[in-house]
Amino acid sequence: MYLENFKATLERKWSGSLFTVSDVRRIHSRAREYLYRLSKRGGIRRVGWGWYYIPEKHRDVWEFLATDKGFKVVIKQTAASLWNYDFIHRDLYRLAVENYSYKKALESFAREMGWNFEVEYHEKIPYEYRKVNDLFIETPESCIVNCMSEWSFADAFATLYFRKDEINFNKLKEMGRWKRISKTNVRVWTTIKYGCKLFNQYLNKQIFRVKAVNLQEDVRKLVEEAVGKVVEFA
Repeated sequence: MYLENFKATLERKWSGSLFTVSDVRRIHSRAREYLYRLSKRGGIRRVGWGWYYIPEKHRDVWEFLATDKGFKVVIKQTAASLWNYDFIHRDLYRLAVENYSYKKALESFAREMGWNFEVEYHEKIPYEYRKVNDLFIETPESCIVNCMSEWSFADAFATLYFRKDEINFNKLKEMGRWKRISKTNVRVWTTIKYGCKLFNQYLNKQIFRVKAVNLQEDVRKLVEEAVGKVVEFA
């Protein structure tokens, strides 16, 4: 009887979410013992690294991410897909956390579920983010800059175009001035300006107020391809 009552309390507080022994000690001093017994019976699942989970069916990965109570931020290409209406669909979900054991638990749980999580651990998450409904998501400005620095130009320019009326261009400029495209000396802000100029040319109207700039050839060709793809499907 005591195990059933204990499990019922767990379900009320953490159904659909990962949780730790430390979390559960707040409701019962014998938490570790009870969790062990329930996991042996199959009533809960031990994820590892001190984390547990109450088996529950999720409609999809996004339902889990919204329900799970651990602090995490959706970042980079995954954040961009939320801002740009999944312009480039990927089955990889990029997250950032501030708890190393939680990182390992998320990755382990995702593998069991057949999901592909790439989780970054930071003592303090270095990306700007905000809460949208039940998720913390990297801001459009921040994920544009980070996507570009990783050569994910289509993700970045689709976000720039679809969210052009919401983006703070002063903030985008400040973030992009000091960030370079990986393994080049090309500043992200220079790349953004070049892409904005292309949008103006391709659409034959001044959507973005930018000065003309030049880019080195390898970057320029990929930017032109990415902007062309956005214009074609937008």
